[in-house]
Amino acid sequence: MSKAEFMYPPGPSSTFSPKLINNLLKDPLNTLRNISDKYGEISHFKIGNRHIFLINNPDYIEKILIYNTRNFKKGLRLQTAKKLLGEGLVTSEEKKHENQRKIIQPLFLPKKIASYRQIIIDEGQLMCKAWKDGSIVDIHKEMMKVTLKIICKSVLGYELNSTEEQKFTKAFEISKKYFKRLQHPIGQILDHVPILPKVVESREAVNTIDSIVYRLIREKKKIIQNSLDEHKPKTEDDLLSRLLQSQFTVPTNTSSDYINAKTNMENTASVDEINNELSMNDLQIRDNVITMLVAGHETTANVLTWTYYLLSQYPQIEQKMFEEIDSVISSNETKITENQAIRIPTVRDLPKLKYVEKVLRESLRIYPPVWSLGRLVEEDYLIDKYKIPKGSSIIMSQYVMHHDSRFYVAPDEFNPDRWTDEFKRHLPRFSYFPFGGGIRGCIGEQFSWQEGILLLATISRNWTMSIVPKQKIKLDPGITLNPKNGIKMKLIYRNRD
Repeated sequence: MSKAEFMYPPGPSSTFSPKLINNLLKDPLNTLRNISDKYGEISHFKIGNRHIFLINNPDYIEKILIYNTRNFKKGLRLQTAKKLLGEGLVTSEEKKHENQRKIIQPLFLPKKIASYRQIIIDEGQLMCKAWKDGSIVDIHKEMMKVTLKIICKSVLGYELNSTEEQKFTKAFEISKKYFKRLQHPIGQILDHVPILPKVVESREAVNTIDSIVYRLIREKKKIIQNSLDEHKPKTEDDLLSRLLQSQFTVPTNTSSDYINAKTNMENTASVDEINNELSMNDLQIRDNVITMLVAGHETTANVLTWTYYLLSQYPQIEQKMFEEIDSVISSNETKITENQAIRIPTVRDLPKLKYVEKVLRESLRIYPPVWSLGRLVEEDYLIDKYKIPKGSSIIMSQYVMHHDSRFYVAPDEFNPDRWTDEFKRHLPRFSYFPFGGGIRGCIGEQFSWQEGILLLATISRNWTMSIVPKQKIKLDPGITLNPKNGIKMKLIYRNRD
């Protein structure tokens, strides 16, 4: 790197500031946004001895995420998330991350995603059938339940029973609060006091999740082993099968069918490469299954939750969306009662739901589930005229960029109509990046898009929702951007006959 004059960018504080730390802990979204508005495209502040750089320029973000990835490790928030996620795809680095992605990637190729669409529609339909006209639900809980079922049946190839589902959901909620506490220095200290009730509860929650996941691993192992013993290899291509196949050696008298099953689908690696380089032990498999369970259902659930909240505030946009859905979806009906019938989309309807996609895209802009990305600097790095020292932290906030008035007119307004083809063509790539980008970008991005569009269409074909009055809707930026206390909504059946 060429030598540059060493100076820090402008920022709120060049020394330790308890007030700034308190603001970041209490309201990181608006604090980061205010810093960016005041100090520009690159700003600097300190937390303890660590230098923090907030990057708010799409070109700088692109260079970090796409062109200089080897100089950056994942940030402190994801280091903390390892308490639950371990060394799975989201939290791992370098070769381990590369190998895990190589195994998992084929599950998210276009042809494979297409095979999940009917599961998405079916689960959305089952949820709609269970709803009652006029009832009040926490829409966040409803979305979390349906997306958990979908990720289990589609990607994991396993259906949780009702007891497991309840245990997992409860334990996951406790784990999210645990993660939030660990963002605070005091929380990190208290985590080393094992007798504290909150610490005990948090560790029991992780153990509960572990017990469910390890049982899934044991059951899948039995299925694979039995198929080998019977010389009838199965060709299942779900996440658990992919992760476990590398643990099983190929017997000399096994037919080529098993070798084909082992290298399954688009994975071009040889059997030896899978056995030697890509082999995973049970702990690594556990980490990836939990990562997929968490990342694969919570992000879409949050997007849909915030989408229905926004639609309840903008009835004219909801009506426009209804008109598209009603015109696109065929009139096939399944009777529920004498007075209600459920109308569902088909897989063929997906490419026609253009305005539904715009609604989802705009919701992702205003309330991105992944609201910031962090990186640790491995070697001194030059941005513009500033040299960022080794050991510093970089923050790139989707929430901040998505609300930047340089790129979005009236950035706080929910306006799906802004997403014209021309607007998208002229929008800098990393002024909108809800799924990150580069080699560490979200592996399930296309799956999430299709899941969101199909669920939104399935639900909205039959239901509208009104927000229960006198609620305080608060943003809760933890692992993802949740509504702090859920969002209670009244379900209203759309009887258009």
